[in-house]
Amino acid sequence: MKDRFSLPEGMIYLDGNSLGPLPVGVTERIGSMLQNEWGAHLIKGWNLDNWMGQPASVGNTIARLIGAGQGTVTMGDTLSVKVYQALSAALKMRPDRRVILSDSGNFPSDLYMAEGLIRQLDRDYELRLVAPEEVATSMADDVAVAMITQVDYRTGRLHDMAGVTKAAHDAGAVMLWDLAHTAGAVPMDLTGCGAEFAVGCTYKYL
Repeated sequence: MKDRFSLPEGMIYLDGNSLGPLPVGVTERIGSMLQNEWGAHLIKGWNLDNWMGQPASVGNTIARLIGAGQGTVTMGDTLSVKVYQALSAALKMRPDRRVILSDSGNFPSDLYMAEGLIRQLDRDYELRLVAPEEVATSMADDVAVAMITQVDYRTGRLHDMAGVTKAAHDAGAVMLWDLAHTAGAVPMDLTGCGAEFAVGCTYKYL
């Protein structure tokens, strides 16, 4: 696969978690887009070059990797913004409950988003953190949303997606997965386990 990337001669590059190496052909493709699409078509590029359809097109490509159906995944802005939006939507699905359940090994930014949303809503919501191994057994009838990152990027500990989702649903909670550290690296079946929401990013393994 090394020939598919532009790397300085003699370099071994292992840092793919924040910025992977430049794929061959990207420079030319971006140049063509700038000149032939933006330059020539201007605002018509949204239609003529299908800029408007890109979020859905990329989403459908990602859907195959996470076990989601065509038309159910879209590309958006930052992962943190999407966590905030998905969590907000999930809470509205359980208006009589006030607990967001997560674990102490969750990605810090996800917890910051939950804390910020709780402050903004100002409706006595609680972010309840439990040990990772206690997630499934901590689902209770006051949990509105279980917000879990499937893998702990620091340790490699992997949650059982189907088992945790079932525990959430058995308790009447909505399931929200963060797949930033698993999409493209670990097989998963979002449709099969029935998770309502999932978020992720493209700069790790995609």
